[in-house]
Amino acid sequence: MTKLGEATAQAIINANIESINISEWLFNITSEEYAACSSGHQSAAQGQLPSGKRVSMNVENVAGYFMVQHYIETISEKHRVLTVSPNTTLWLDDVNYVILQITWELTVEKIDEDTSLLTCKVISETENEKFIEATHELTKDIDPQETPFQLHINEETPLFAKDIETKALAGAFMMEEV
Repeated sequence: MTKLGEATAQAIINANIESINISEWLFNITSEEYAACSSGHQSAAQGQLPSGKRVSMNVENVAGYFMVQHYIETISEKHRVLTVSPNTTLWLDDVNYVILQITWELTVEKIDEDTSLLTCKVISETENEKFIEATHELTKDIDPQETPFQLHINEETPLFAKDIETKALAGAFMMEEV
């Protein structure tokens, strides 16, 4: 796999870190809630593999490309989730597509008693060298902070943080841990 791109964004969550469970948030977000977190988000669903690992399946449009991701739970902690979609399909048009591997990591850190910091990091990789070359050619003159990939992460991260904040303040994650 060759890295195609990497994007990171941060946003404030106005809630105590102990009231947040990023793992429960990710694997329980509804399709409507997910769609509300970016103009490119279309839907989301969760499931469980035979191994017991949870999966978040997301459908979105980034930079005009339709994508379907299957994020498999790799690390799932209260304040850190690392998921990998080994077979993201990025549709170039109605017939042609590229397979990507997307790694999505969400972390929450304490700022103070009433404030936390969400960090959203996404890495895309592929074995398709032609696609890498074409993408790099298209973005070579664009500031890395202005690429469609980075702009998408910049849009969704504060909206993820707001959704997490709303749920944390409502006590959604305060269920007794088993």
